[in-house]
Parts: sequence; C-alpha cells; structure tokens
Amino acid sequence: MFGVVVAGRLVQTNFKQIDPTKYIFDLQDPQIINHIVVFLTGVEPFPPGYGATVHFYWPGTSSSWILLGVLTNDKPSAIFRLGTKKTLSHANTAALFGNSGDMSMSDHSALQYENVQQVAQLGVSIEPIDAVYTQASTLPPVGEKGLSAAIAWDPVEFAGRMLENFVNHCLSFAAPMEGYGGWGGNFIPQKAVNDWYNKMLAKLSTDSAKQNPMSIL
Repeated sequence: MFGVVVAGRLVQTNFKQIDPTKYIFDLQDPQIINHIVVFLTGVEPFPPGYGATVHFYWPGTSSSWILLGVLTNDKPSAIFRLGTKKTLSHANTAALFGNSGDMSMSDHSALQYENVQQVAQLGVSIEPIDAVYTQASTLPPVGEKGLSAAIAWDPVEFAGRMLENFVNHCLSFAAPMEGYGGWGGNFIPQKAVNDWYNKMLAKLSTDSAKQNPMSIL
C-alpha cells in the first residue's frame, strides 16, 4: 500500500504493520538521509473519509515522533526534507505508535541504536480525514519547493555552529603582526569580518534558512 524512497536509494515497500492502521519503515544510515518521498503505491487507496499522517523517529531518543506531513487520496505522495543535521527536538506524539506486539516502536529503535547500527523509522498512521487535516494545520508553512519544514532545529547548536563558522572564516584571513606592545599575534582584516556578516545575512534570508537555519551551515 505504501512505498518510501530515500534519495539515492532503491524504493522501499518492506513496511511492518504494527496494528490495522499503523505501519513503519526502517531507514538505514539516517545520518546521511536528506530527502524522503512517501507515496501510495496505487494498489489500494485509502478508504473513503480516511487519509494518513507521516512521522519520523530518530534512533536513540525518547518515545517521541516528528510529524512530517500527510497523505490523502487527492495527494497520494509527498517529499520531505530532513537535512543532513539530525539534532532534533521531537514533537510530543509519543503515544501515536503505541505497541508492536511485545515491542513498542520506541523500544525497537532503542534496540537498534544499542546495537550500534543506526536505524531511524518512518511511521504512517491511517486516520479519519478530519484528524489528518487537523494535524496538517499544525505544520509550519511549506516552502516554495514543496518541502516540509517539520524538522525542528536546536538554537543552541545553531549558535555554536555559526560561531565556529565565523571563527574559521576569520582565521583563514589571519596574518602575522609584529610588535603590538611586545605581544605579537595575528591580524584579521576588518573586511573579512564584514564579508562574513553580509554573507550570513544573505543566507539567513533564504527560504531554506527560514524552514531550517541549520541547513545553511
């Protein structure tokens, strides 16, 4: 019924059905995943009055899932941008994918994480169409390219990476300076600082940065 394509990989249709309305896909090496396409295969449409919500689970975290978007019979496919930076703050949808037999969705992910091999999960939940649209209304605005902005970003990590970027940029222009009260040291041209500032402002004004500022670093 469902298929998943991770950019650069083969189509996945090997979902696990954990109850009559919930399905999961295991995603190998999630740290290098950038885009995911989720779609109905066309074998079977949603029942009348139903659609599905699509969620992402990062390995080794608590029982929390991130809402990526929705699928309906009128919109049977969607592409979601995860980005290459996976420090995520999870939306509180922990109870959505309850239990899978003797093992919950979160237990399954934690087990994979403990075994070193990182495996993220993508969950699909079939729900009444009104509930699907209600959840869709909580998502951030979609950018011009139709990519979901559902992945949250950590402002503390962003600040750290931005400062690291600034320091590395400035040090690349550093030149030895003699004297200066006997201390010596390096000189960084003011133009290097101004150039970094102007380029960073330009990047922050892009649609990509508005969806996820981490994407520009």
